[in-house]
Amino acid sequence: MAEDDEIHIADEGDSVDAMMAEWRSEWPELDVSSSAVIARLLRAAQLLEDRFTSGLRRPGGMPIANVGDFDLLQALRRSGPPYTLTPGQLRQALIVSSAGITGRLNRLEREGWIERGPSPADGRSTLVRLTEEGRANIDRALGQHFGLERDVLSVLEPEERAGVADALRKLLAALEADSA
Repeated sequence: MAEDDEIHIADEGDSVDAMMAEWRSEWPELDVSSSAVIARLLRAAQLLEDRFTSGLRRPGGMPIANVGDFDLLQALRRSGPPYTLTPGQLRQALIVSSAGITGRLNRLEREGWIERGPSPADGRSTLVRLTEEGRANIDRALGQHFGLERDVLSVLEPEERAGVADALRKLLAALEADSA
């Protein structure tokens, strides 16, 4: 792990502990106990996105321009051979608008990382396919990305990681059920 990528654990707590202490001082009867989880989730998500985005932009870093392109390419790669999805399947996998997908597809097609063509089963629909060059680039980026994830999580013991994953799975399942 590079020196600028090191994770520092404060002995005195974290920024959420400081925020909660300020609330206890300012408004003692206000129950802010939920922030012990929610504020940490939001802050961690922000810091993780910043770290992953900087990994994309670092010289010699991942060969992909931005997180949106990375997400689209990894959705195609996850789909397995022949690494082909419809724009609708990509929208669903990425939870973005048609306009957002179109811009990404246009850019990645110009780069030669994807190809678009008619569906052989239904000539009216379009298929998006990861090219060999696109696959090589996303494979390289995924290796770097998952290495960065492992570095970030290295501050947790394996049992702690499993516990966090289990708790977040339960929370996410409830949130997804509420939004369905």
